[in-house]
Amino acid sequence: MQRPGPESLVWQRLADDRGLLLGGATLLLQVAEPTVGAGVEQHSNFKAEPWRRLYGTLLSLTTIVYGTTAQACTEVERLRRMHQSIRGVDKQGRHYSALRPAPWAWVHGTLAWAVIRLNEVFRTPFTDAEAEQYWREWLEVGTLLGVRDGDLPPTFAGFCALIDETGLEDNASVRDVVASVSVIPPPVWLRFLGPVWRALVGRPVGRLSRLVTIGALPPSLAAKLDLQLTAREQRRLNRFVALVAGARRVVPPPLRPGPAALLIKWRSRRRWDTPPAKEIDEGATARPQDRDDDRGARPVPRR
Repeated sequence: MQRPGPESLVWQRLADDRGLLLGGATLLLQVAEPTVGAGVEQHSNFKAEPWRRLYGTLLSLTTIVYGTTAQACTEVERLRRMHQSIRGVDKQGRHYSALRPAPWAWVHGTLAWAVIRLNEVFRTPFTDAEAEQYWREWLEVGTLLGVRDGDLPPTFAGFCALIDETGLEDNASVRDVVASVSVIPPPVWLRFLGPVWRALVGRPVGRLSRLVTIGALPPSLAAKLDLQLTAREQRRLNRFVALVAGARRVVPPPLRPGPAALLIKWRSRRRWDTPPAKEIDEGATARPQDRDDDRGARPVPRR
């Protein structure tokens, strides 16, 4: 089995320093799924240490996509072991397990949605053909993770329709995410700053983070969660998007992904390997139940 390589859209577009801006919307889309929401509420330390969870997610993603095949397989096995114990009964009495195919595939699908939506919001949109190509390549990555044919729609358009059709819901994890993006909590090692952090970073950055999070959500989910922007907030979001897009345009194209993304790609290109399928540990692919363009100033598009 081979992962998408350096010539793929996944390899070229996944690592992007702007991705942090869409972290809140992606998390909301994930935890609004009942199993994911219950698992995060009952088993995750997200509420206490959101920075640690964000770092862990980013590290895992970059390892699977940009690491060597051995590193990617090791990370997949680690993820499966970590999620084996995430099971239980939610507040509505529903039994859940993180390794059931539907929620496992759902989280994987939201990560492709996040990249495509990020570029749409910040005015470097994928063409329809590029979005579908990215989705197909992301399904290849999913195979390594144990996402089976049929667990996700074969097209990105199909996944967007699935968002509207899936029984997403408001829950405690959704509200925890909204609270975290509205007032950015400090990392553990900066908690001693307390009120100073909240005044200089937490609230100002949180106000922008909340705007981007709500503005980027699929309209059907935003309505279900009763998360809407006022006209004034929408104008402020549009100005912020214009600022980010404008700043990016003055940066030479090779440097536009940002320093962290460039470092990830540079390290990966030096050690990239794509061995034959037989060299990849079959256990790493066990089934989950077993194992730039700018178009001028305009409002943020809703998808």
